Amino acid sequence: MKDNKWISKLSLKKLTILLVLISVLASLVSSALFLHYYITDREREVLTEEIRNITRVVAKDTRVINGLTEPSSDSDIQRYASQIVEDTDLSFVVVLDNDLIRYSHPDEDYIGKQFSNTEDASKALNGKEHFSRNVGILGEGTRFFTPILNEDGEQIGVVCAGIIQENVNQELWDAQKRLYFGLSIGLCVGLIGAIYLAQQLKNILLGLEPREIVANIMERDIIIDSVNEGIIAVTPEGKVLLSNKNFIKLMKLAEFSGDSIGGGELDPDIFEVFFKKVFESGQPVLNQVIVVNQFEFIVNISQVYIKDSVYGAVATLRDQSEMQQLIRELSGTEQYIDSLRAQNHKFMNQLHTILGLIELRKYEDVTRFIQILDADYHREIGFVTEKIKCAAIAGFLLGKVSELKEQGVNLQIDPDCLFADMKMGEMLHDLLLSIGVLIDNAKEAVIDSKNKQVNFFLRYNEDENVIIIEVQDTGVGISEELMDLIFERGFSTKGGSRGYGLDAVRSIVKQYNGIVDLQSIVDVGTVFRLEVPYDRKGRGQE
Repeated sequence: MKDNKWISKLSLKKLTILLVLISVLASLVSSALFLHYYITDREREVLTEEIRNITRVVAKDTRVINGLTEPSSDSDIQRYASQIVEDTDLSFVVVLDNDLIRYSHPDEDYIGKQFSNTEDASKALNGKEHFSRNVGILGEGTRFFTPILNEDGEQIGVVCAGIIQENVNQELWDAQKRLYFGLSIGLCVGLIGAIYLAQQLKNILLGLEPREIVANIMERDIIIDSVNEGIIAVTPEGKVLLSNKNFIKLMKLAEFSGDSIGGGELDPDIFEVFFKKVFESGQPVLNQVIVVNQFEFIVNISQVYIKDSVYGAVATLRDQSEMQQLIRELSGTEQYIDSLRAQNHKFMNQLHTILGLIELRKYEDVTRFIQILDADYHREIGFVTEKIKCAAIAGFLLGKVSELKEQGVNLQIDPDCLFADMKMGEMLHDLLLSIGVLIDNAKEAVIDSKNKQVNFFLRYNEDENVIIIEVQDTGVGISEELMDLIFERGFSTKGGSRGYGLDAVRSIVKQYNGIVDLQSIVDVGTVFRLEVPYDRKGRGQE
């Protein structure tokens, strides 16, 4: 401890010069011994991983699977394989069927012929992957075999992809040349700039000494790790500047298979999902939902500037699942409020009418009006409550009937409706939300039509244990190009902060393993049909 006292007495400037000189000398000695072996091993590892990943992607591509299932489309396989070779560092991508007949090859003359080394390729016919290093048509090379499986999990072929040894050697040599050249330049610049760096460092660090800097860094790490959101900051090249434990935790929750921040570099897939658009457009992302492996995050991303130059970007991530549940509950509450408001308006008008007749002493008219109300009650309310025994749904529908009637829209309850009672719970809440969204969308679709008609059907099929909900309107319909977009979050033909209702409906149906069917004809109308599995007997008497 006493021997190191002289180091602690050094100023930051002198200590910086000393550390740079020691680092330069250590780099020269260690680089001469280990650089060649490190570069070789590292490049081989990178190339091997690239071959494996690309081969697996090709094996799962629908064009390859369909091409093997329907041999007439083998030209699509050749075009796809050629594009992969063109876009990557691979030398070849060969797709084989179970008879080891080629469907793609850099030399098209070999397409339709059997693979040259059948013994090597046959090892992958048992469903297992493997690497090999052999001499083929293109010469000696490293290649990777992986099986191709159809949707039923049956093997229908093999993908072989790889790099010829000549290209591998060239890649290694190019990497070594760049590193040697970069190392030499770096060492020279380091030596020349050491003194200047030491002179400027004190000012750049605002007069802080090393111990103070370490304390500040420790405080920063403690603070960012205590934040509930995941935090990640990167440079435009993908280098990780800052991250906290919650970011790693969220990536694990999303079941991301890669090493998200391995080696100080953000995984390219995660970089593309979160940061690529921000760096390209220069625009921040505010409260946007981003999906990773079907796991939803609420993300805020902004660029970081130093002296008017882009230094990087920082992102905060929150788990969307709790927020989405809250949105559902709020949407359902809004549906209830609208229905109650419509019922209240209707009853208040009726009461005002009765009060006015009494004040005018038109007692016979009061009696007649009450009789009309009683008849309307039995015709409308009695009909609904007779067909739909669940009081929550029946009351909700009656409210919607009144609400739409005030807006000039006729909501017709199908006489074939039949639905038993159901206990109040999450599923009933979800059904009410789905019904409300579909009816409101149908109302908006017909509001500008001459025939403002909305038909509603609800039935529980006890034979198939499924709840069927169908809403039909006579509105403007949905064009084919919008059919695939109508369920996307935030998409709406009405514009504004809309487009969340149908996304919530799809999410609810998916949660219960149900299906959504949409049929529409422009200028004729649209039909939404939901089928949600529900075992009433299995859940007890409801």
